Amino acid sequence: MTEAATNGFRRLLFADADGSDYSDIFEAEYHGSDFASDTFATEDARYEYTVVGDDDLTLRTMRAEGGKRGGVIGPRDDHVVFWLTRGQLEMHFADRSRVVEPGSPYIASASEAYRFESTGTVYNGVHIADRFLRTVGRDLGFALPDGPLLFEQQDEAVARQEPLRHLVREIGPMLVDDRVLGPMRTALNRRLAVVVLDTFPIRNRGSDVPVANRLRDAVRFIEEHAAERPSVPEIAAACGLSQRGLQDVFARTLDSTPHRFLRDHRLDRVRRELLHSDGDESVTEIARRWGFTNHGRLAGAYRDRYGEDPATTLRSSRAAKPGRASWRLRRAVEFIESHPDEPVTLQAIADAAGVRPRRLQQLFLEERGESPMAAVRSIRGAAGRNQTDGISAVR
Repeated sequence: MTEAATNGFRRLLFADADGSDYSDIFEAEYHGSDFASDTFATEDARYEYTVVGDDDLTLRTMRAEGGKRGGVIGPRDDHVVFWLTRGQLEMHFADRSRVVEPGSPYIASASEAYRFESTGTVYNGVHIADRFLRTVGRDLGFALPDGPLLFEQQDEAVARQEPLRHLVREIGPMLVDDRVLGPMRTALNRRLAVVVLDTFPIRNRGSDVPVANRLRDAVRFIEEHAAERPSVPEIAAACGLSQRGLQDVFARTLDSTPHRFLRDHRLDRVRRELLHSDGDESVTEIARRWGFTNHGRLAGAYRDRYGEDPATTLRSSRAAKPGRASWRLRRAVEFIESHPDEPVTLQAIADAAGVRPRRLQQLFLEERGESPMAAVRSIRGAAGRNQTDGISAVR
């Protein structure tokens, strides 16, 4: 089993307001190694970088305003999983380039060097030591390559479930508590490491199929066959796992069971149809389409998940102007449209809509079929196309 870290807890803060040079971040955290080079922050850049954790795993945040930051990051001892809530990051690897924008998490494998440049980013990340991740992988029975441990990005079907962010929200308060040390901290670190291994496919494993791909196939099968209410054995067969293996990966990664995940997805589809209903279909008819035949059970499960009865959702939907989204979503879209050239954050959009960020994510997925930050890109893209069409028409 994984042994407890012996080097304890640390909390570090680097900020331009305190006189920290940008290069101090890399020199202090990596004991003065030369893995980072040409690092820079322009004079107008304002930043605050925090590190909390031990040598197995740390949580990190970067809040930057104005200016640009960049540099070259060489091979290092830890894998970095991060997501942006604001700004943009360009990453240039030996064989590819990537522009990372707010939305899904991104992983940078420990052995890969890259050059980066970022503007006005708010960054949240988890840094996991390669040796610790390998130990956890061996404990799980994963087939790990003898060479560098390289990861692919999460599949969108898995990324939509946000397993890592949900877990960070749950155990983050304990990870930043300096009283949580030794075996207890290692157990928490392990939970995060397991989710990374379960949701990011590992390359170079020969004929072995990563668990992340099995999970992806299970989620996709459930989403595609939800109305048919497939059994757990059918889901397991579709993704190439045993029933026990399927139950285990859902429990440790999605904090759910395949059966509950299927039920919740069916409820989500019922809600989406209720929200978009513009005909004479009843709650019962829509529910039956998604395999709910007991009205009482549906109402109870629906109320537990959304805080209202399905009939209330349907009445509210039909009371609104046909073809219009719910008023909270309209308010969010209006906010995005009124800030066409300014950086907007998930929190700012949620504040404008009067909901929490998690509820905002749910609203956009239910009513638009995309995340809030994806909506920002599509709305701005549509505005740009309209402007171009207008110019063309004038000519």
